[in-house]
Amino acid sequence: MRRVTESALAITVALLIALTLAATFAEQARAQLWQRYASYTSPFLEPLPSGPAGPPRARRVVVVLVHGLRLDESRQMPALNAWRARGADVILESRPPTYRLPMVLTGLSGAWPETHGATTNSPLLLAQPDTILRAAQASGKATAFVGSDSLSDWLGAALQRVEVVDELAPAQRDQQAVELALAVLNDAARPAQLLLVELSLPEETARSDPGSYRAAVAATDFRIEAIGQALDPGSDAFVVLSDRGLTYDGRSGGGEAEVVRAPLVLAGAGVTPGAQAIAPATAVAPTLAALMGAPIPAHAQGGLILEALAPEPTLLLASARQLTAFYELWSATIRRPRFASALLRRYEDRLSAGDAASYAQWLAELNQSVRQAAIDRLNGERIARLPLAAGGGLLLLLIAGLILNRQLVRPIAGALAYLVAWAALFFVARGGSLSLSLFADGDPTATLGEWERISGALMGLVGAAIAFTSGSCEDVFEAIAAALGALGMIAILQLLVFVGFYWQWGDAFTWTLPESSAFTAALLALAQLAGLSIQATPDLPRLPLAALVAVAAAVIYAFVRRPSA
Repeated sequence: MRRVTESALAITVALLIALTLAATFAEQARAQLWQRYASYTSPFLEPLPSGPAGPPRARRVVVVLVHGLRLDESRQMPALNAWRARGADVILESRPPTYRLPMVLTGLSGAWPETHGATTNSPLLLAQPDTILRAAQASGKATAFVGSDSLSDWLGAALQRVEVVDELAPAQRDQQAVELALAVLNDAARPAQLLLVELSLPEETARSDPGSYRAAVAATDFRIEAIGQALDPGSDAFVVLSDRGLTYDGRSGGGEAEVVRAPLVLAGAGVTPGAQAIAPATAVAPTLAALMGAPIPAHAQGGLILEALAPEPTLLLASARQLTAFYELWSATIRRPRFASALLRRYEDRLSAGDAASYAQWLAELNQSVRQAAIDRLNGERIARLPLAAGGGLLLLLIAGLILNRQLVRPIAGALAYLVAWAALFFVARGGSLSLSLFADGDPTATLGEWERISGALMGLVGAAIAFTSGSCEDVFEAIAAALGALGMIAILQLLVFVGFYWQWGDAFTWTLPESSAFTAALLALAQLAGLSIQATPDLPRLPLAALVAVAAAVIYAFVRRPSA
């Protein structure tokens, strides 16, 4: 009897200490992990020489950027569909993080977030990528922007003419943007070869009143038509694109199909009528450069949307040389053998002759080489992290064995009950998914804080439920150990999720970004662990949940214990 009591007491004390430390670790690790993601600094933005400017295909290019326009809704817009019918219909495909600023920069620079460096809507950018606006300006073409003060501030020196809309209601802002855009188009004294117009009503409406989203899209369609009517399709190119779609509750950031697929419509001078294509979002900037006869942005990672453009030998070769220059830098930066120049030499003669099929084949081989180089670098890093990850995993399994060696059924039953209840709340009741779209505007504080509190409450309930089954335990310490054992198994499962993420992606991001669903799962696992420390109100100190469960288990055991025979 005494030996049993001493063993239960030892397990109880060990679990009290371990669970309290786990909560502290989780709080710090979660904050640090997100901070490193949000403050990601791209290593790929070294200056590169600008490529040659080709012949312009259009007198001017007018780009209407609609924030948050979903692909399916764009096909219900009569005016936009009319431009589709006379031009090119392109489906753009993106990848997370799909917040507003990262996707705008991807469209303007042709670079993925891991290259241009913006991962949230409030990035700390130490350097900025080359963009179509800068490239146009460098080739002597006048640029103009009509839209929000926030985007114009970021674009800064890349703009020659800025017309900022007032801080009005979203519908009024967009209407004012149309009026300002028409004024720029009709200004013969200061003609702009590239005009970028920003419209945001669909996104703003989806966030504040999802039921009115379709009406906002219809209003946007009228505004697009108003701009289009001011153009001459014989000499002007008209481009309408969405930075990304939105979930049906107005969120973005993750990899949902309705978010990563967005519309792009090109029409007018230089565009092949009736063309259809699926292209990466990185192809927008190179294609705009081709339309206006500007150099392709130096950090672009996408090729041309050839289906929308009649190929020219100089254009194919200019795109190939730009991508080759970038990926020579890219491969050296990630410390992998260079491959782009050798590949270009194999295709250069055919590209010089304007062979579009050879360009498509070259681009496919280039992208495959890029993927393989990234995999090789990741595998090398994973091998280096394997000893620490394996050691951490084995330690957790050893602790689980010690818990289950003392009691098997109650800890496993408690952990399973918690997982089922948490999953039902997260996936079914709340309609959640392992997606960065959980975090509005790229700020996870509110969401993770909410799930920390929910998880803490669920773990407290599980501990109490296990205590109610402890009537047959030898003594109070065994009853407490049973309740804390359930919490220990829950904590071990969450720590295993984090260890798995660490092995795959590390805890610092220096050249690539983690897969978004795995990253979200790791943050949620840490949030659940942080729930082992609870705070009733902001004015009160945090209390260890394990200690509270231990007290509750002791009280409950006093009522449910069975008298010894």
